Amino acid sequence: MLLTAAAFEPQAAGKYSSNYLQLTIHDSRCLILQPVNIENYYPKHPVLQQHVAFFYLLKAESPDFNTTYYAFPNINVPLSIHKSAVCEIRKNYTGVYANNNGTPLALIQRSYQAPLLINLKGPVNKLTIVFKPMGINRFISQPFSVIAAEDSQVFTDWYQQARYHTFEQRFFATDDVTEQQALLEDFLLAVYNTNSDYETVDKAIALLTDFSEEHSIEAIAEKLELTVRSFNRLFDKHMSISPVAYKKIARFRHSLQNKLFSERFKKLTEIGYASNFYDQAYFIKVYNKLTGSNPSAFFNSIEKLADEKLIFKFVKE
Repeated sequence: MLLTAAAFEPQAAGKYSSNYLQLTIHDSRCLILQPVNIENYYPKHPVLQQHVAFFYLLKAESPDFNTTYYAFPNINVPLSIHKSAVCEIRKNYTGVYANNNGTPLALIQRSYQAPLLINLKGPVNKLTIVFKPMGINRFISQPFSVIAAEDSQVFTDWYQQARYHTFEQRFFATDDVTEQQALLEDFLLAVYNTNSDYETVDKAIALLTDFSEEHSIEAIAEKLELTVRSFNRLFDKHMSISPVAYKKIARFRHSLQNKLFSERFKKLTEIGYASNFYDQAYFIKVYNKLTGSNPSAFFNSIEKLADEKLIFKFVKE
């Protein structure tokens, strides 16, 4: 399967970009063209800008639509709301299949630690909200470790709220992106909340992702005036991952950003050191674990979508 996409230009807050992708599938009988529309946009409200990286809409109208791709560990948290679908979830696999009964489906992933294989079948109409680290916590009623105890699961935290179902119905009833964004932002602001723990975890994340200086878990706990055990428990409660594992994913994403978007770094060794991988062997080991391949093979196999913010590896048939 070959996927092609035109390049995106960066967008300001509130603006959106649109692109039509063409999935080309060869089989023994014919060539099948499957157009896919992806639109992404950015929050307008300053509160949402703090916690939401971006939103995107994916729509494919063909009943024969079928695509499979790998998504890779991320410190951001995606929450996808499908207009009408059912799902199949296994270890390192999530399948989403269109159904005809009009039942919406919401799925959420935590910061998983291995490639996640995703299969989409049938007509697709979905909204994905990509939350920044600790962003989703401001919009749920329970700790994130309860909401997302597995790498991938059905999201039910909003199901008991009548305004959520009203939002879903109105959102998918219109194709006007401006109206959709207003509906989404109004809903998110209505469920916004805060917690005394959030500031502490935010400070921990800032230290874990500070690549100008290496901060040990012990040093971070001390700065937060916590024991290491208390820090690990607090972090896992709100992030559903340990600080050590989170730091590994953050390093991976930092190195990925440097390789794909920085002109400063030309060699993989430079990229690894800039993200605090202490040697080349460890750099390769982490990439093998998180992507299933070494850095060179990984960079040669991925596609960039939605303002180049989504990094996928499409499975070729």
